Amino acid sequence: MVNAYQLNGIGFSYNNNEVLSIDTLNIRANKITALIGPNGCGKTTLLNLLAFLKKNQQGQMQFFSEKTSAKHFHRFIQRVSFLPQHPYLLRGTVVDNLALALKFHQLNDKSGKQIQAVLEQLEITHLRLKDAKSLSGGEQQKVALARAIITNPDVLLMDEPFSYLDHCSEKLLESFINEYVKQTNKTLVFSTHNRLQGIAIADDVISLIQGKVANSPLVNFFQGMIKQDVFDTGKIKIRLANNGQDSQYVSVDPSRITLSLIKPVIDNNQYQGRVMAIVDEIGQIRVSVLAGELFQVMVSPQTFKELDISLSDQIWVNFQSDSISVF
Repeated sequence: MVNAYQLNGIGFSYNNNEVLSIDTLNIRANKITALIGPNGCGKTTLLNLLAFLKKNQQGQMQFFSEKTSAKHFHRFIQRVSFLPQHPYLLRGTVVDNLALALKFHQLNDKSGKQIQAVLEQLEITHLRLKDAKSLSGGEQQKVALARAIITNPDVLLMDEPFSYLDHCSEKLLESFINEYVKQTNKTLVFSTHNRLQGIAIADDVISLIQGKVANSPLVNFFQGMIKQDVFDTGKIKIRLANNGQDSQYVSVDPSRITLSLIKPVIDNNQYQGRVMAIVDEIGQIRVSVLAGELFQVMVSPQTFKELDISLSDQIWVNFQSDSISVF
């Protein structure tokens, strides 16, 4: 297995406020990796480190097995493209923006074939001669994405790319991410606050909470208090395998929750609720159940067919203590 990045003992702070503290983290090459977590958890800071826009203050980072240092950042930057959440386009036409990206990387496209190819790939050839500043928000994001991939980077980084997109644009971007990695065999890392979306799209998922990597997808993420191996969210009580002591959060793995129409015989954590949403999540079905707390449950199409459930149906949510992560 080849890693695009290897991080060890990484620390980063702003004004003595620690925002990242990562003991060890590997990001596989030629895969899609989703970086998920709540706002303020350190996702953007980590992406800036991976893009070599910031230097880690502590620890060591390797890029394709090569140790990184500030004096080599320019060479590494040439191999990485970073699409920020709010991309900035330069003055001039769409073609001007793409040509400048190629020039910055010392790439020659006198025939214009590379520019034409990327415009066709993202279906924006009609924008080629438009002033970049006059485009709509969605059009600007597509142009910024074209600018990011036209240099054929080894790694494409995307910060919250699904923010502010309508449903149709969101599905198109999901399709692009999957096809891009399949066709180019490159590495793609994107951040998202939509944890279920990240799990559905990505090969690997990195969960961040308060700047640290959590061994949990952070779905079904509840805040509360622990007393005698019971976590009280204020709405439901969840039995834990071990006492989390001063922990304030729990997360229940959505793929390890069982749904049933009758009350389970085995006395695990079980709550009766109502089906609130049913969504196709690229090969899996997500069922949202309001059972005191809102649970997101991932099931296979076959299991969903066997359950034969619809919106507003009553259903039992059931999970064992070892499917819970405590923070």
